[in-house]
Amino acid sequence: MIRNYTQNDIDEIVRLYTLEYKAMPDEIETLKNAENILVYEDNGIKGFIHFIFSGDRCYIEMGVASNEIIKTVGLKLWEEAKKLIAEKGSKLVQVFHVKENVIWEELFNEIGFDYWYSVYRLNYQGSKFNEPELSVKKYEDEYYVDKISIESEAFQQLRESNNIKPYNWYLSASKEDLVLSRENTLKNKEFTYLFFEGKDIVGASLVKEGEIDLLFVNVRYQGKGYGRRILEFSVNRGLEQKPSGVSLNALANNDSALRLYRNAGFNVVQAQDSRRLILD
Repeated sequence: MIRNYTQNDIDEIVRLYTLEYKAMPDEIETLKNAENILVYEDNGIKGFIHFIFSGDRCYIEMGVASNEIIKTVGLKLWEEAKKLIAEKGSKLVQVFHVKENVIWEELFNEIGFDYWYSVYRLNYQGSKFNEPELSVKKYEDEYYVDKISIESEAFQQLRESNNIKPYNWYLSASKEDLVLSRENTLKNKEFTYLFFEGKDIVGASLVKEGEIDLLFVNVRYQGKGYGRRILEFSVNRGLEQKPSGVSLNALANNDSALRLYRNAGFNVVQAQDSRRLILD
């Protein structure tokens, strides 16, 4: 039986979600507060599909109780999911799955998803670095426009190379998207650091629960060693939050970032493939 989830289902949904996927704390929190989840129940919850709708795009996450039922449960959930996705008018559906599990790949190939790009999950378990010399301020709302415009520019080339639209998020964002982004940034102000050269923002990072959720360097200051110093600062804050280790995600073809992380002592612990389905 497929039905809408209830709050009583959340613990089991999270358990299935993290059986093989090394989820970030914010991802688990998002799942716990989700609006749209369908579960497949047969003497207990055997699988789920979670939907996040944004404009004409839909992001989905799926989890099942065991590899043996990925295809059977996944296909049944997808048949119901298609109805909701069509109802919402989504034109593109995106999903991630653990790269090492080829059964997920077979499922999404059968549905019609195409490969898009890959993401690495990296972990650092070393000691703290000597505190780098940086001019640092905690984020305040007055910096939002400067931060988001510099951030969007910093990631533009990488997004273009992976065909992730919009390439420059800030220049393409709607007023509603900007309001929501500003609110979310303010919610995390205690974990968000801005780095300065005089009055210029040279980069930023967000470190929460031992996770580096954001790290970038202003394009005008790249190649000057700021990336390494911001990374070391962020790792130190992460280890203060979670002494057992610090984690982050990076696109698999972001060679310069991966070289930086590996040189600092990070190791790849998991790879994920992103797939997309373009709807008529």
